[in-house]
Amino acid sequence: MASNSSFDAAKSSVVISYALSVIGVFYYFLFGHFGSHYSTPFTASLIFVLIYWLVTLVLQFLFIIKIFFNSNVSSDNQANILALVGPHFSVNNVLNFFWCYYFAQEKFIIAEVILVVNLFNLLALYFTHKTVGIKNISDWMTVHFPATGLPLSWTLYAIFWNGACMFHSHYKHLLPRVLANIFIWEFLFTPLALLGLYQDWSVSLSTSFLMLGLGLRQVFSKTFALQWIFAFVISGIDFIASVLAIVGSSLTAVNSESASNEQAPLLA
Repeated sequence: MASNSSFDAAKSSVVISYALSVIGVFYYFLFGHFGSHYSTPFTASLIFVLIYWLVTLVLQFLFIIKIFFNSNVSSDNQANILALVGPHFSVNNVLNFFWCYYFAQEKFIIAEVILVVNLFNLLALYFTHKTVGIKNISDWMTVHFPATGLPLSWTLYAIFWNGACMFHSHYKHLLPRVLANIFIWEFLFTPLALLGLYQDWSVSLSTSFLMLGLGLRQVFSKTFALQWIFAFVISGIDFIASVLAIVGSSLTAVNSESASNEQAPLLA
């Protein structure tokens, strides 16, 4: 009885946190961050940000469907995913709601603290439970990508964007732009490191999309600058590396298909 109660409580927290994240993204964030305070060297195109969040929320909805209603997933596997991934998923969504709220309120210091806390939450999920190690591509796309990869890429990006807002980096002085030209390379090194170490193309591919949106926004914000050039270069390298990794992992999956017919994603 106690286990059933805890299972129901975990499911409720996942659903409620997801609903909070949806409210935060659409009510507070997407249509609430206009004005000069949000225009920094790390600001991306609103269209790209909207697409990114639509994809993230749709895939997260599929994640919820998978662990609650998918008859092809055994109850043991559903309970395993919910127990290991569920708490981090819920914490991420709740923190995302509060970040959206404080970011829209221009309380950038509080928002930055929330992002850093969420980064540690997502890194704990990434390195402790290793969702990237899920073998089945369908499970990988509906568990690792929406619960770990996409939120991690966004949080890394948002830390720099929110930080630039916090330090008032609004194109008025040279030093913030020079620092932005240096820090932007984090979006190349971190995704490629995860790609090389874990063959995880989710972070590099999603970061490539964000950098493309950043580059397009920066072209129209400050044409004679290096930031948009660097953003396009980083986006291109991340994308090419991701495609190569996808092709390589697909070939590996075909060669090892007989060894990967187990239903369970191997979460530790």
